[in-house]
Parts: sequence; C-alpha cells; structure tokens
Amino acid sequence: MKAISSKENIEETFPEGGFTIDGVRLMLHISHDEVAALLAAYDPNDFNSPDIVTCRALARLILDALNSMD
Repeated sequence: MKAISSKENIEETFPEGGFTIDGVRLMLHISHDEVAALLAAYDPNDFNSPDIVTCRALARLILDALNSMD
C-alpha cells in the first residue's frame, strides 16, 4: 500500500549541493511488503525497469497529491 500523508510548500537550502529549492514536499508512505516487491522487480541495470504499470502507479500517486494541493 502507498499513500501520501502530507503536502507542504517549502523553501529548503541544501548546503552540500549549494542550491535552494522553492517547491513542494510530499511525505510518501510505502508498506514494507510493497517496498520489497518494488525492489525485487527493479533492475537498475535495465533501462526498462521498473515496468510501465509500476511507473504509472507511482506517477499517478505523486501527480494526484500535487493536484490536490490548495
């Protein structure tokens, strides 16, 4: 199971990178079982990994959260 529990507008500075981001912070929660399944199906050496269904589900979760912001 995946869920985004909070969204907030932030400005955060990253001294190690020397940059500031004025943007949105999302808190994403993913169950341990789903993390294990996602990582088991992921091959960092394969450009087509993860599969399109997984990519679309994660993208929609993020886009729905961004779209619901006040």
